[in-house]
Amino acid sequence: MSDTNTTFQNQRVESLLSFGALCINFEYGFQQLNQYLDEVEQRRAGIPYEALGMSERRRMAQPSVISFAASGQPTVISDPYILSREGEVTPGSIALIRLIGVMRAEGGACSVGVRETADMLRKAYSNTNISAIILEVNSGGGEVSAMQLMRSAVEERNKPVIGFSQMAASAAYGTIAKTDEVIADGVLAEFGSIGALIQVNREFLQMYKDTFATFYGENAPKKNKEMRAALEGDFSMLQEAANTYTDQFQEMIASDRPLTGGDAYRKQTLSGDMFGADEAKRRGLIDGVGNLNYAIKRARAWAAKYPN
Repeated sequence: MSDTNTTFQNQRVESLLSFGALCINFEYGFQQLNQYLDEVEQRRAGIPYEALGMSERRRMAQPSVISFAASGQPTVISDPYILSREGEVTPGSIALIRLIGVMRAEGGACSVGVRETADMLRKAYSNTNISAIILEVNSGGGEVSAMQLMRSAVEERNKPVIGFSQMAASAAYGTIAKTDEVIADGVLAEFGSIGALIQVNREFLQMYKDTFATFYGENAPKKNKEMRAALEGDFSMLQEAANTYTDQFQEMIASDRPLTGGDAYRKQTLSGDMFGADEAKRRGLIDGVGNLNYAIKRARAWAAKYPN
């Protein structure tokens, strides 16, 4: 790889992984990063944009509606605008909204941002012919701010939201934990990674310090105090911030979910570890294990008893 390509990719790594509070599973984050870098190289090699599957990933993130015939047979309608077309949705339908990939507040060339996903939820809330929502999650997390956006959107619900997931880690688990019921999509599904991190590049800090002179207003001595300390080699404030984000995250999950066991067992559940579906159920992180048909059944059951 040329020096130019290396520099470009290092800059992209910085923009994706550094200088911000993240609730993301480390292994998942680097898996997504490697996929991104591989696609960059394919584009540089002349592979057409259409061949990379980016448009398909955006399409997969679009909502669907599951309607039911008199016989009970479900029909799936996939259309990016279906949630707003109330007249085309039969009463008692279920919206299927997907939260996939790295959670970032704003979308990109091949991804739908969390802000757009939250808007999908609100459109489903407003459609009187939709009786329940299945939030299908396959994500290892992302930005703390993105998790907050999704949690707020789920909390606004006026009808049941059922979480259904193959992988819900970190910020993604923080989102799905806010739903009425969490269902694992099979025994190989994984949940957890409850914690936060802040990552900075020491080499970048040194380059910035050597290159730039920054002057702050003297009456704002605490502005950007964590980064100003880091530039001087003091990372204690960043560590304190990561601790605070983690503590708040764990407190939210403890409030959202009926975690099992005593203090030591619950502390282990919240330790940042990942758990398979059966273990997650034993610990109270999820409520059941089944396929999409099971999730649909549970959504309809919740709709029948949900307050109007």
